[in-house]
Amino acid sequence: MKGKFNIFIALIVFVLSFVSCTEKQDSAVLSRDFDGEVWNRFDFLEASYNVEKAPMTADVVMEIEVSDVFPNIYPYHDDDKGIFYIALTVSTPDGGRRSREFNFYLKDRDGNFKSEKVDGYYHYELPLLNEMTFNEKGEYNFRIENKYSKDPLCGIKSLKINCLNKK
Repeated sequence: MKGKFNIFIALIVFVLSFVSCTEKQDSAVLSRDFDGEVWNRFDFLEASYNVEKAPMTADVVMEIEVSDVFPNIYPYHDDDKGIFYIALTVSTPDGGRRSREFNFYLKDRDGNFKSEKVDGYYHYELPLLNEMTFNEKGEYNFRIENKYSKDPLCGIKSLKINCLNKK
């Protein structure tokens, strides 16, 4: 009897852990390492995100790593205050489209990075869309545009977009 009870408890734990895992859909939408730490002005980053269970609410977060030469190697680049300027467009499965531009200041007024340097890079987690609702199942297409006015944007090692499920 005791053996059957232990198997029953193990089965319940397995089912509960399986159900809780399927409820969440945390995942990377896009991940890019930049050759030579350079992102050219019209090098659009594109990726698809498949929503399997809708409706779903998620925070869309961007992680970037930059080096000391960010945002460019030109003289007086500190005058730019370490601005990271992008446009994000999300296309929905039904053909809808939402676009938004973002300005993130990665340096303070004195030109110092607002993050600690680890292994030669500054790491930032930047909020893009809080509590974005994915109303239907299917492919959502993400497109990111580098809007920095001086070409190219230098000192960017990597960029990653994550959808963090709210359930």
